[in-house]
Amino acid sequence: MMRRWLKIFLLVVPLTGCSAQQNIQEDAETVVILPANQKTAYVTTPVDGRDGAKIYFRSGVLTAMIVADAFAPYFINLTLGSSQETRDEALASARSQQADYLIEPKILRWRDVDTAWTGVVDQATVTVSIIETNSGTMIKSGTIDAKGSFMGIAAGHPEDFLEKPIRQYAESLFSQ
Repeated sequence: MMRRWLKIFLLVVPLTGCSAQQNIQEDAETVVILPANQKTAYVTTPVDGRDGAKIYFRSGVLTAMIVADAFAPYFINLTLGSSQETRDEALASARSQQADYLIEPKILRWRDVDTAWTGVVDQATVTVSIIETNSGTMIKSGTIDAKGSFMGIAAGHPEDFLEKPIRQYAESLFSQ
């Protein structure tokens, strides 16, 4: 009897801890950007993420690439900014590119640890704001919170957990 429970435990526990958790919180107002594929956008590169005093170098570039990849299907042209910019600088860059929208990701939290050794899961929290370039008015903003799994074998890195929820967020803006 004891062996049976041990087998069940060994089969069930790894399966329950292998999924990443994702949460998308959108601002109260629901704005859908339509029609898709008729507008242009500029994606700015956020400041690298951090967890306390630890800075995760290149996390800003990785985040910008994930956001650009998620939003690219919905624009006829999407330009990715090559360096970190303030919002005013990003708006100026977007206007110089004649982009209709500025897509501004901002890393609120980034944690990439060895979960197997520490028992702490990887985490990334990112806001993605959509700003109308000509007026500078924010038309949509959402916060994506992604956490890795507790099981170190299936862990990964924060950028791995961001791809799916950011893609879902982009899709929600263009769905009818």
